[in-house]
Amino acid sequence: MSGNPQNGAQRASNQAAGHVTPGRPTGDRRGRLIFIAELAIMAMLVGLLPNLPPGPRSANAAGGPVLVSVDTLRTRPTSGAAWTGLKAIADLPVGTISLADQDSAADIHVLAKGLVFARLGTESYRQAVIAALKSAVGTEQGGRTLALGRNLPGFVIAADLVSLRTADPAFDTGTFRPWLRSLLTEVLDGRTLTSTHEDRPNNWGTHAGAARVAIAAYLGDTAVLARAAAVFHGYLGSRADYAGFSWGDLSWQCDSSKPVGINPAGCTKSGVSIDGVIPDDMRRGGVFQWPPVDTNYPWENLQGALLQAELLHTAGYDTWNWENRALLRAVRFLYNRAGWPAVGDDQWQTWLIDARYGTSYRVASPVRYGKNFGFTDWIYGASTTAAAPPPTPAPTPKPTPTPAVAPTPPVASTPPVAPTPAPVPGTAVVSASAPTTSIATTTRLSLTTVPVRVAWSLSGDPAKLARYDVQRSVDGGAYQRAVTASATTTRLVVALSPGHRYRFRVRAVDRAGRVSAWATGSDTTLARRQQAAGRYAGSGWLTAGASVYLGGTAKASRAARAGVTFAFSGTSVAWIGPVGPTRGRAAVYVDGRLVTTVNLYRSTFHPRQVLFATRVAAGSHTLTIRVAGTAGHPWVAVDAFAVLSPR
Repeated sequence: MSGNPQNGAQRASNQAAGHVTPGRPTGDRRGRLIFIAELAIMAMLVGLLPNLPPGPRSANAAGGPVLVSVDTLRTRPTSGAAWTGLKAIADLPVGTISLADQDSAADIHVLAKGLVFARLGTESYRQAVIAALKSAVGTEQGGRTLALGRNLPGFVIAADLVSLRTADPAFDTGTFRPWLRSLLTEVLDGRTLTSTHEDRPNNWGTHAGAARVAIAAYLGDTAVLARAAAVFHGYLGSRADYAGFSWGDLSWQCDSSKPVGINPAGCTKSGVSIDGVIPDDMRRGGVFQWPPVDTNYPWENLQGALLQAELLHTAGYDTWNWENRALLRAVRFLYNRAGWPAVGDDQWQTWLIDARYGTSYRVASPVRYGKNFGFTDWIYGASTTAAAPPPTPAPTPKPTPTPAVAPTPPVASTPPVAPTPAPVPGTAVVSASAPTTSIATTTRLSLTTVPVRVAWSLSGDPAKLARYDVQRSVDGGAYQRAVTASATTTRLVVALSPGHRYRFRVRAVDRAGRVSAWATGSDTTLARRQQAAGRYAGSGWLTAGASVYLGGTAKASRAARAGVTFAFSGTSVAWIGPVGPTRGRAAVYVDGRLVTTVNLYRSTFHPRQVLFATRVAAGSHTLTIRVAGTAGHPWVAVDAFAVLSPR
């Protein structure tokens, strides 16, 4: 058995890839299928067929990679920030593998090991992947399809990259492939991967779709692949291909009688362009209004949609151009209209978007991985002409054991301040709107600050913009520079101390070095209120004391329907509390209207999380949190609230 790390692309005849009409194999592929069938008949005639290893069901699995070919990855560099970031994750232990844990990073660690093996051919990485694949089987049980949709693609892509089919054919054909096929129809919390993809036109559906496509590509099941492609095309806007989704509030739709996953080109509503809006996830921030209520669900949706598009693209579908480049229009809306650039674990998407559309959204390497994919700065970044490594030795018969859990690398902090270049005479041909502020979600609060998002929008041609200058005034004092923002960013997150009054201003700088007039936002005061500020109802509320809580105590209940209401006056509010293995779900209401359900379950305990944050119109409001009573891990806790209020 060769140890050469070949996936489907190397097992084929290295022919040039051509366009494939969705759902139809090319003539060359059809010819190969006929040829393979003829060989099988000949083998049966001479009694050899029982000795042949089980093969894929279509030309795709044998003739093309799931995501990217090993030959392509061997042109990628083995130095630089992108490689260093990838290698650092690949060298971490996989940790506890649970496809039922929607916040698990094990799939990302396995993907990283598969990528590094494909580049270097070091056998230990392949054996770590195979061991992880064996440990993953069955761990989806007890979870939800959202968790499976997020976690599965990394494992499937890694299996292809290490050529599991040749490295461990007994496990691949006897266990892994049958398990993958069963996942398409396994019922998890009342849904299957397939039904979620075909029913939910939001982040649930896009993540489920990416997992469904990965399975179909690995198995070489062209029927499942074609069906998944049709559903995805329908999500992007082609109702003729598929229109069977179940919809929530329709106020963000361009045409509520013909709802789609991404609004069509040129769509406007009440004089506002909503071209590229993802309606079923924009509604998570509330009904249509302008400016919109801040929500990160559209970017979460795109994490699944972009990976789904890329997997289908690899399989021969023209996904990136479907429906007037729907995915690019969605990104442009978030950047240019909503003013919500990709941040945190959404930043990997910028490199893939740039690779497919020739845009310039990408952020500096190493880019943080996401919920289902990552390392795009290395996969889609610059190539190198370095020679490929020599073939690796044949795999050892026993895989190395899966190592113990290691901590996930911390989220990068706000970028450091760089010197601001002096402006040149004249007025810029671009300008910025007055900035707004809202409380931002974050992985963990400090004991003294609250994360606040400052957002603005551009007026003028984006091609003529060089950067933004952002300044901050505290308690009426002189302005001080907060940060210099790049041309692709129209928001930033800053850590502010409660009990102070803040004012932000922004100006645009064009490519000639000219500056616009300062656009100044309103004064706003940040306050943090302890859990006792809420009005508690229902049974089971207990007070827990611990130094990790902001005020030393938190209120917690596990009783279904128990609730707390916090009355406030302001423009933004946040609920702060812990997550962990005993924590469950809670419904969140603003002014009596359900806006979302928050899942607080994590495999480990983490205090001081911004569990929910939203922006509202200035005035008096209520925030209500209602315990769901999740079976097995029902606890919901309130540590504190945070409020931004006009002066």
